[in-house]
Amino acid sequence: MAAQTLPWERFAQELLEELAVSFPLKAPARIAWRSYRVAAGKAYFRDRLIGLSTRLLDTEEKVRDTLIHEYAHLLAVDRHGRIAANHGPLWQRAMLDLGAEPTRTHSYEVPPPRQSKEVTYRCERCQREIVRKRRLPRGRQFVHASCGGSLRLIGEARIMNIPPTT
Repeated sequence: MAAQTLPWERFAQELLEELAVSFPLKAPARIAWRSYRVAAGKAYFRDRLIGLSTRLLDTEEKVRDTLIHEYAHLLAVDRHGRIAANHGPLWQRAMLDLGAEPTRTHSYEVPPPRQSKEVTYRCERCQREIVRKRRLPRGRQFVHASCGGSLRLIGEARIMNIPPTT
């Protein structure tokens, strides 16, 4: 079965090739489509890799802006070394050279976070309840740090993470 191509894959590849011709790097860059939930893209300097989000990038404009942003990271590091691996003046210069406004973050709509669990244990000695974000590993005994009593799981609840309204 052939691999499914993403709607913006060809556009991104062609744009990367255009950037590489106009602003060549010491080694060619590649694109990898990743399932980033919050980041639109990431630059991996050692691998000369630009990771693009399959979740957030849903228009050519978003793909173009993000790809240029991440390519500017690679270009700045290529020109100046690791000292340029941030959003400082060397990266900003690379963004301007690429004809883009040096903005640090995107303003794309981000999907809400997944639900999280709340797990409650009770100390069998002092009866104090201890609430945790995760279960303790199974098959082991855990004791309450304050009194030394055994901890017993008494319940789990799913918590819906709803972002605060502004």
